[in-house]
Amino acid sequence: MEKKIIMVVDDDRDVQEFCRIVLEREDYRVVTFSSSESALEFLTTNTPSIIITDLMMGGIDEGIQFVNKVREFNDEKAKIPIIMITGINSKLGYDISPRSEEEKKQMKIDEFIPKPLNPKQLITAMKKLTR
Repeated sequence: MEKKIIMVVDDDRDVQEFCRIVLEREDYRVVTFSSSESALEFLTTNTPSIIITDLMMGGIDEGIQFVNKVREFNDEKAKIPIIMITGINSKLGYDISPRSEEEKKQMKIDEFIPKPLNPKQLITAMKKLTR
């Protein structure tokens, strides 16, 4: 059976490596990107099973812009499950976590995980979205 490809988009190399270690142990193949531009380029010729993206990268809303661009694809890529991750909650004390499925839908994401990432929470979200 071919391994599911998971795309991780985060400008923090430590987060990329954390996701790689946790997810490869669960038998996923992980590809990482430090910017939304390089991730979008990858998406032109590849279709991962799940996308994990940071909310804030180069620009304050780069993650949101990236999600919107993914959802604008005219093929199956627009339906790829997306997990949004962010450290803004812990760093700035703001709670931007979606409180309902409706709020996730408005953000065009499938799951939301605050940083620092918890391996069990990440694996649970992955299993939920890869059923």
